[in-house]
Amino acid sequence: MDLTLKQFTGPFDLLLSLVEQQELKITEITLSEVTEQYLLHLDSMEEDQAEELADFLVVAAKLLYLKSKRLLPEFLPEEEEDTDGLEAQLKLYKQFVDASKGIDQLWQNKSISAFRHEPPRVAETFVLPPGLTLEKLEQSMVHLVSRIAPPKQLPKTHIDRGISLKERIDRIRTLLKQKKQFRFSDALEDAHNKTEIIIGFLAILELVKQQSLRLDQDGTYGDIMITRT
Repeated sequence: MDLTLKQFTGPFDLLLSLVEQQELKITEITLSEVTEQYLLHLDSMEEDQAEELADFLVVAAKLLYLKSKRLLPEFLPEEEEDTDGLEAQLKLYKQFVDASKGIDQLWQNKSISAFRHEPPRVAETFVLPPGLTLEKLEQSMVHLVSRIAPPKQLPKTHIDRGISLKERIDRIRTLLKQKKQFRFSDALEDAHNKTEIIIGFLAILELVKQQSLRLDQDGTYGDIMITRT
């Protein structure tokens, strides 16, 4: 008998193929007859397929057990049950194989297939309800707007523009051109608030730094005199 070897997905796939090649039914006798062919396929497997080879060897051991059963007159009851299990497993595996082939045929038959088609796209349009006109919409909008409370008026605040440091320096320089000496209070007589007084004081310090004037004071609480240098 010629045996064509191929790549099998598992030990039961190989075993079922061997039985079907000889057109035999799945029985213990049949399984024992294909033991040699099964072992022949194991010899062709690579050693690096250790994990897959282990599964094949488990089934091979059971096949050898069935082969021995035909040669030996008696088996223990538990040994009989063990050999029956291999036959039942192979029959169950064949049922799954046959079912998968039937499903594949149905899948390939496009004439009985049904596909969901994309529903047609409908352009969105706005339709006025019966009795509703543009004039009524306008009246409703005006009514809604009239119900909105008017915004609160913020209190008006007047901010006076203060004098800058540069402007104060220029004014003091003008006084120095007019007078060689004058009192500190004369330089700030036009200041309207504390901020302008502070700016004036900073302006005098800047002119002292530039050596444009000199400060003199008679006593602790005496007037500060500004003298042009």
